[in-house]
Amino acid sequence: MRTIQKRLLVSLTALLALSMGASAQKGSDSREAIDSVMYRITYKTQSVKDTTKLDEHHHYIYGDDEMRLDIGRHLNRFYNYTKEKYDSLLRASGIDAGGVVRVSSSPMGTISWCVYQNYPEGQTSFFDNVLISEFRVNEKTKQPQWHIVSDSVATILGYRCTLATTQFKGRKWLAWYTEDIPLSYGPWKLCGLPGLILRAYNSERQYVFEATGMSQPNGSEPIKTIKGMKRYETVSLKDYLKALREVTPGEALSVKGVRIEGGDEEWQKQLKDYMKKVAPSNPIEKEE
Repeated sequence: MRTIQKRLLVSLTALLALSMGASAQKGSDSREAIDSVMYRITYKTQSVKDTTKLDEHHHYIYGDDEMRLDIGRHLNRFYNYTKEKYDSLLRASGIDAGGVVRVSSSPMGTISWCVYQNYPEGQTSFFDNVLISEFRVNEKTKQPQWHIVSDSVATILGYRCTLATTQFKGRKWLAWYTEDIPLSYGPWKLCGLPGLILRAYNSERQYVFEATGMSQPNGSEPIKTIKGMKRYETVSLKDYLKALREVTPGEALSVKGVRIEGGDEEWQKQLKDYMKKVAPSNPIEKEE
């Protein structure tokens, strides 16, 4: 089954690449500069996609990503730099005359979503892919209601940090922030503390963000819209979560008019079974 999953993933990646190429030719896939990066914080990120699978020590199996928080003059962007590097290499590899996509051997990244805060003004925009469908969820920007635990401190990147906790978007979060960096932002949608969040994780440790570095581009780099933004369908959080729970690979490919053929009888049987199964998911945000 592992082989089938890899071959199916290559097919899905190829379809996305072909779609991106077609959109780019039509001129609808360009990215617009909407702000400039004043501060950039890099977070080592661990996340659990399938909470039912554990290792031999009965611990979660994590995916690793390098996430970045780009803070601009007017808005922020939090995104998976590991995924962006992979996508860039995939696009650079091109598509040959036979329609074959050369898939990069670099890490693909685990987290597919990205978040823009204060874009549009006063709102937060969440973008994600569910198989080969692209969704956007907009909401009025909300700040968590934090409880500061003043007697719980830690040192992160040489900064003295204080613990704060909150119940937010269906999970309990623990965050360490430093008042030495008076930026009231953090990973994902976590914000509103009197200092930058350098470490955050939910109580079950299914999402863990740990700052590993900071830089100040001071406006030398743009913050751009997501690639192919016009393709993203605006939906409610409820409909987005429903798609995660219910859409199968077979349904996703059928909508695009795509069929996967080849392989022996046993492979086809296993593929048919796999195409009927919903991929495991563990969304960072839940319905409250």
